[in-house]
Amino acid sequence: MKTHLFMVIVYVLCTGTIALAQNEVSEPSTRSSRNLAAKIENYLRPYAETNNFSGVVCITRHDRILFQRGYGMANYEFGVPNTSETRFHIASVSKPFTAAAVLLLEERGKLDTSDPISRFLADYPNGNKIHLQHLLTHSSGIPNVNNFPDYDQESRFPHTVEQVVALFKDNPLDFEPGSRFRYSNSNYNVLALIMERVSGEKYGEFLKANIFDPLGLTSVLHDGDAKRIIPNRASGTEPEGLLDVKLVPYLDWTIKTGNGSLITTASDLCTFASSLFTGKLLNAASLAKVMLPGTPFPYGWASDERFGHKMMRINGRSPGFVASLEYFLRDSICIAILSNSYSSVAQDIAPHISALVFGRSIDAPSIAYAAHRADEMSAFIGRYKMPDNYYVPGATLTLQDRGKYLEANWSNGAMTVIYPTGGDNFVDRTFWAHVRFTRDDSGQVSGFVYKLVQDFTVKKLTP
Repeated sequence: MKTHLFMVIVYVLCTGTIALAQNEVSEPSTRSSRNLAAKIENYLRPYAETNNFSGVVCITRHDRILFQRGYGMANYEFGVPNTSETRFHIASVSKPFTAAAVLLLEERGKLDTSDPISRFLADYPNGNKIHLQHLLTHSSGIPNVNNFPDYDQESRFPHTVEQVVALFKDNPLDFEPGSRFRYSNSNYNVLALIMERVSGEKYGEFLKANIFDPLGLTSVLHDGDAKRIIPNRASGTEPEGLLDVKLVPYLDWTIKTGNGSLITTASDLCTFASSLFTGKLLNAASLAKVMLPGTPFPYGWASDERFGHKMMRINGRSPGFVASLEYFLRDSICIAILSNSYSSVAQDIAPHISALVFGRSIDAPSIAYAAHRADEMSAFIGRYKMPDNYYVPGATLTLQDRGKYLEANWSNGAMTVIYPTGGDNFVDRTFWAHVRFTRDDSGQVSGFVYKLVQDFTVKKLTP
């Protein structure tokens, strides 16, 4: 889909710094709220004008909205803009809802997180060794259904939770339950099935009756019926070329029941986070499990600290959508960034948005396109291999010169656009990963560092 932008790709994010006057967050006045809004708007404008961010940013404190704005289009075909009422798929940010539901069932004596899953799913292989807490902390060893060869094909059709679990239940475990951590969406599919068996209700029905309605979350729902009309729902997109976007292939969200099937507005997402961490939903014992130290992503969350402020956070990414949710515990501040683009800009800008909220100065990154000579671009073409610690271990990609940018064709069939920002630095626009090519002693390109949440060292296989 062609946009009506001109040469905004040469737009350079301001080269100075952006800062608030104060270093700590105090109860906001009308003027300070306006100042914060102006600085966030100034920071986000280049991303929006270059079609690199489409979504909604919402910031609350004690459930009071400090900032909320929509950017880009909820539907490009009809010219419908994103607003505070737009609903987005939130991908893995659905997991904290599933975990909270399991803990509610535990509080009511329906289950115990130390129970083996064989108590609820008698025929599940190794079910006597896999406990609910293994599922909740990604330590079960159950392989990730998303990595199966037939997953993309299966995701085009509706599934019951039993049918989703059947896709992976008979496969060997990746490791002995409880022996290590490995993120797997399958864990939360199994939890959804157990929730249904224990409660006697469908996954979405239980969440509505026990979480959405009690907390007044009127926009949140489980997308369990592709025929259902969902008002104000954004259409998922992905970047195309240097400035354009395109629709993503169809996905039936039932394949993600439990691990990524929920839809909501940014403000309702903040209400959920605030309610959870202020004890309005779970009791103290349950909340202590959510905040379990030393375990990656326990019960759907990761604990972290930024600028000396303790926080809980979770990101999500599914075809056409990216979500970032951060809750600063001592400050009662929530930052929700929801996007209807498959680019990970929403996750990349979250630390900068929080910096502005806490009065910190930030060096605004450049997203400017920088032209290369043809002979310079040819140095980067070739075949590369991602490291074993990458999200898809050992994935390969081939870079081809497309004139103004490099086209990356991945071994899983994906294609991404990698455009130059100066020298050996590029940006993978599809994933919003920063790429820095490396060279050997003779000056030949030997690989690159791929920064997507963390740094991955990539080797060049062929010239």
